[in-house]
Amino acid sequence: MPLVKCINGHTGCAATERYLERDGRAIGHDFINLACIEREDGSVIGWAAEMDEFRSLYGNDEPYRGKPAITYRHYIVSPDLADKIDLERLRELSIAWAQKHFGEYQVAVVYHDDNEHAIPHAHIVVNNTNIETGKRLHVPQPKELNRDLQQMARERELGYFTDRPSVFNRRAKGGEARTSQREHKGKAERRIEREGGYSWVADIRERARTARALSNDEASYRELLGVLGIELSLNSPNARRRDYLYALANHPSRKVGGEKLGWPYGKGALEHEWLTLSPFREEKLREIAEHAILIKDLDELREMARAMETIKECHFTSIADIDWTIGRLEKQGRVADSQSVDDAPEKLEKIRHARRFAADYSILPAKEPKPVWNLWGHSGPSPTRWGDSSGSRSSSRSQERSVDRSRDDYAR
Repeated sequence: MPLVKCINGHTGCAATERYLERDGRAIGHDFINLACIEREDGSVIGWAAEMDEFRSLYGNDEPYRGKPAITYRHYIVSPDLADKIDLERLRELSIAWAQKHFGEYQVAVVYHDDNEHAIPHAHIVVNNTNIETGKRLHVPQPKELNRDLQQMARERELGYFTDRPSVFNRRAKGGEARTSQREHKGKAERRIEREGGYSWVADIRERARTARALSNDEASYRELLGVLGIELSLNSPNARRRDYLYALANHPSRKVGGEKLGWPYGKGALEHEWLTLSPFREEKLREIAEHAILIKDLDELREMARAMETIKECHFTSIADIDWTIGRLEKQGRVADSQSVDDAPEKLEKIRHARRFAADYSILPAKEPKPVWNLWGHSGPSPTRWGDSSGSRSSSRSQERSVDRSRDDYAR
């Protein structure tokens, strides 16, 4: 099944364009309502500056109802590994979906295949300004976007999620996942929890959570689970649905399926997570995993895992990004949109802890690199308003980064 993830942008699009286009890793482009310039080497540039220019004409960079403007939305459409989708089919699906929901907006679609299995995935960047009315983009029901994508996948004979709240459908190896809950607790576990007793299922889940936060592929996940005393295997190939099995190494009979722990621990969900682009450099991830394996200290591993979870969930991309968020929360005296001010200090401390961890292990750069070329493909100022618009935003808002929906959800 294809997965769609949204990242809300609060600045100009230049940094996103640099990230998506750097080192020539884009394997294809599609555009809606954009007239982009093509370089001699075939790469396409200019869509970020064009979006920034059009948006500023209508004043849609300004705060909205006292909150920073969502200047663009960045959707990532990740196909299922089992579908073995090629670039042509992904482009058709992505453009059909984008045209249906954002046909009156400027849209840039950039395709990559820079993941372990070289599976193409689409980055869909949508400007916040309607080309016909000049009004800002509002998405009142974000879940409808994903539901519609699943329906389109189904029509194209790809794997898909169902619209039911507690299960999702799979074409391959047929059947439904056991749950869509992040933590699925059965009656026995809930009873033990109420009585304050020891639950070996909860113990396995906590160790799996630690390994998941510190790993970036199946090999590192298995190795970290081994350090934590968990054996990972696959269920029977004749099972209704392939899934991981987790067992305590010292009690092999205590075994539970991944999806019984919660959907993030199932085989399908983890494979999709490992395909998703990460803000961490690969060498740093390997370094962290190797350190975690060496120390074999459960408390320290859990501390590392909590910090990594915070960084991943908030989608921090640099130390400056974290500092900007901390400063914003400190200035406001509360977590944005939180209904409980009492929770703010605890959540702010988690972000501070993540900041210390990121700095100590150098897993994030101090700040995002400055642009090395402008609309014409070279450094230095450009003579038109497009170049000025892109460059000025980059320099004057260097600490502002894309704060996506998951960061806001985490803050709540």
